[in-house]
Amino acid sequence: MKDKINVAVVGCGGFARGVHLPNMAGNKKYNLLAACDMIEEAAEEVKNKYCMGYATTEYQKVLSDPEVDLVVITTRHNLHAEQSVKAAQAKKHILCEKPMGMNYRECKKAAEAVRRNGVKYAIGYNRGLAPHIKKAGELLSNRKSPVIMYHRMANPVPADHWLLNEEIGGGRFIGEGCHIFDLLCAVIQSAPTLLYADGGIFTNPGVVKIPDTGSVIIGFEDGSVATLLLSSVGHPSIPKESTEIYCGDSAILIEDFQRMKIRGFSEEGDIVLNGVDKGHKIELDLLADAIIGDGEIPNGLEAALRAALLSFKSVESIRTHEVQKISKEECRI
Repeated sequence: MKDKINVAVVGCGGFARGVHLPNMAGNKKYNLLAACDMIEEAAEEVKNKYCMGYATTEYQKVLSDPEVDLVVITTRHNLHAEQSVKAAQAKKHILCEKPMGMNYRECKKAAEAVRRNGVKYAIGYNRGLAPHIKKAGELLSNRKSPVIMYHRMANPVPADHWLLNEEIGGGRFIGEGCHIFDLLCAVIQSAPTLLYADGGIFTNPGVVKIPDTGSVIIGFEDGSVATLLLSSVGHPSIPKESTEIYCGDSAILIEDFQRMKIRGFSEEGDIVLNGVDKGHKIELDLLADAIIGDGEIPNGLEAALRAALLSFKSVESIRTHEVQKISKEECRI
């Protein structure tokens, strides 16, 4: 059994450089082997910084390399599903940044390729693994009543940002809102059954063609209700995210994954971390353990598909002004 995972990072942009690369370099379970990017200089720069074995602009070279165990996909969103399918076919384990795909058909195709080829797949929904979110889930694990929950993700996004490009980024709900849909499901631990969303294009309708701002209400099987406020307009001085959770006579408030207030539980108090922790390091450590020990993957296929489905239905609800039903069958691989 291997005690180190050889990694090829595919997509050497800002997120890979700012998050996954330094975190993997600091984790003894990973060996950074290859850097792949369509821009040769970007791949070479990453290779040199982390003393990797090689850099390439050819994805197929990574997939053909028998030394590569794990492919980390941090490319533009429209490439995720296709690159995941090819990695699975090459028998490589996969960590794919969100979103899983640009539509439900793409997501199902990627999931089927992973299952068919017997590799492990994790989606980059790190927020559900963040220390404060995990703590909230533990506090609520023995609850006897439904939860009502609210999460705000609000930060200004320029109208010409590629995230808001429907063909490349998928738009704000599909390209980023999926993070929060996973977080809501991770805390409530019940199947979502229906969804209603309202909103629209609040940045620049002349440039953006897919809803970028709105509120989403999700009903769950156990009677819980969760609301996401997702805004692409606002002011950068305000913390991007906050979470409020209420259950019976108890409350949990989380500000920007750093400050947590617990009230009404047998364990009360404030927990303040030394910096924002959105769960990236925990995600990578759990993934390494799952690959090395052949165990359960964090944020596996069903979690990936469920959050993706909620993001697609949010856009559909905003466009049609209709409630969207969610079946358990749709969330299954």
